[in-house]
Amino acid sequence: MIAAILLLAINAPILGCDLADINTARSLHEALGRRAAKIIAAASAGGPNADALLDGLIDQSASFALGAGDVGRPLGTGVAGARSMAETMNADQFRFLGWDYIDGPADACGKQSVKVDFISSTDQRISQVEFTFLKARLIAAEGWERSFETGTLPRPAPARNGS
Repeated sequence: MIAAILLLAINAPILGCDLADINTARSLHEALGRRAAKIIAAASAGGPNADALLDGLIDQSASFALGAGDVGRPLGTGVAGARSMAETMNADQFRFLGWDYIDGPADACGKQSVKVDFISSTDQRISQVEFTFLKARLIAAEGWERSFETGTLPRPAPARNGS
């Protein structure tokens, strides 16, 4: 009986916090922003390596939702929800704003969130998503998809001196 319990304990997944050594707000913000991008990239890629990565980073009950227009769209839970979100966004770029505040202590294993934008250049859509983590594992990703337009700013003509 004891041997069976020990065997189960050895094979049980470790649900610790792999970011516990991060202790400043700036470093944590950057790590979680990169983690969110890594989750969406892996969810887009698929395959056994991506599955293993996603299983380690996403809580199986994590909820995913991405509204558009005036309609909310729940996309599922766990790894399947992440894959649905990645497919819906069809992103080829990401960005998140830097930590431009006074740096201070942070609890990397507590409940934390970061906002990341995912851009689909071909569809001219941007998805602004808030990722919520607990013990450095994703527990929710909710956002909104919008269209966007970019361009260069026209330069004004140089002023004449009156001559």
